[in-house]
Amino acid sequence: MKKFLVFAVVLALLVPSLALAKAEFSLGGFIKLDAMWDSDGGVHKNNLRPPARANDPNRKHGRMLMTAQGSRFNFTIKGPKLWGAQVTGFLEMDFDPAEAGVGNIAFGGASRSYTPRLRHAMFRFNWPTSELLFGQYWSFFSEWWAESAEDGPLMMTGTPTARLAQIRFTQTFGDFTLAALIGDPNQTTLPSGAVGPYVGDINTGRSAESPQLQAKVRYAHDFWGKAAYYGKPIPFTIQFSGGWQRSVSRAAAFNVVPFGENNYQAGAAIRVRNQYLNPWLAMGSLFIPVIPTHSANLAGTASILTQWWIGQGVETFGFAGIGGNNYRFNSQLLIGNAAVWTYDAELLNKFGGFVEGQYYFTNQWFVNALYGISKTFSVNRARWIQGTVAGRGGMEMGYIGDNPSTIQQVNATLWYRPIQAIKFGLQYAYSAASYPQLSTSGGANVANTSRFGDNHRVEFVGFFYF
Repeated sequence: MKKFLVFAVVLALLVPSLALAKAEFSLGGFIKLDAMWDSDGGVHKNNLRPPARANDPNRKHGRMLMTAQGSRFNFTIKGPKLWGAQVTGFLEMDFDPAEAGVGNIAFGGASRSYTPRLRHAMFRFNWPTSELLFGQYWSFFSEWWAESAEDGPLMMTGTPTARLAQIRFTQTFGDFTLAALIGDPNQTTLPSGAVGPYVGDINTGRSAESPQLQAKVRYAHDFWGKAAYYGKPIPFTIQFSGGWQRSVSRAAAFNVVPFGENNYQAGAAIRVRNQYLNPWLAMGSLFIPVIPTHSANLAGTASILTQWWIGQGVETFGFAGIGGNNYRFNSQLLIGNAAVWTYDAELLNKFGGFVEGQYYFTNQWFVNALYGISKTFSVNRARWIQGTVAGRGGMEMGYIGDNPSTIQQVNATLWYRPIQAIKFGLQYAYSAASYPQLSTSGGANVANTSRFGDNHRVEFVGFFYF
């Protein structure tokens, strides 16, 4: 009996081992230290919070922050072949549950323990010229990043952060790549209370009647040589991406605190109609080797990376820092009830982008500088006073937060990478925001009437890749 129990235990341990032996596992990721000082008290390690107004006493003071929260690790699993394709899986986690928490970094007491967060979880089938992917992974709008020190650079202006559950198919035809995906509607990294063209419990796509649809076309060709993109030589590349989903704004009754351009008035009950909304985003990306290389030697090379976009309800696709600035409203007075107004909601139109220049002094030392901007358009005034006079219509107003109409960012970073496993960066960053209305939200801050705010940041980062 004793021998039988020993045999059973050994067999129980051996069977899973034999099954796992059919797959190959590899560990990757990096350990990262961030150390930064901001002139704006709302510092966040992602630099995704718009600067406060210049005379806001609650925010206009410096703050120092050091964190290893951006560290991450991943597993790549190489599985068996199926239908003539190589099957692989990818699982990645970090410690950033408040990535878009707009300053609310989830410190766990004195030890500052962070909660693991699922970044990617997908598997794919790869044939020689095609790929089929299932799981949570980047959207097509999140494939080109400026090489900046903060996590998720330019999420307010140039590149959204959007990882969504999806089914994706990619096909390559020589220098051309075509791809399309069907994904979870309105799945972004923003908190549910601040994202999407909805209000309240209708955030995160729960009112969407369709999946999010995206498509892209990419052309890449080595015309005159390559230049570095995150340390890897790549050729001239141009890409166009587009996305759309159909969403619903439910009827609701809630209180708002509207703002006049010259005065302030208490909120009134608003009833928003049930209506369809159609967030969409179009984006173009371009990588140009300016001083190219024809080998792995990057010394003396230079490149330009630029990406520009336009759309409506763009927070649906992962743009951060402007999550409340989603609507404009046209008002109509209800017949027989002069105290209640109804509004037809329209998604705000926005455009923006960035341009980055990068130069390698040697294979170890390089520098980059960039500029990014996002801006609303086709809005006369983002805030207008709530009236109770019959016949007062044509109102345009935003009702969540204190949102700028224009955000601009400038970064300059010096990088040193003595070996592939170690990388250091020292960055100066400047961001500025222009606010369309004079008054800010509520209470003691109502006298704060500045239309402009800016922030200076100095940041040091250190990476250990494994």
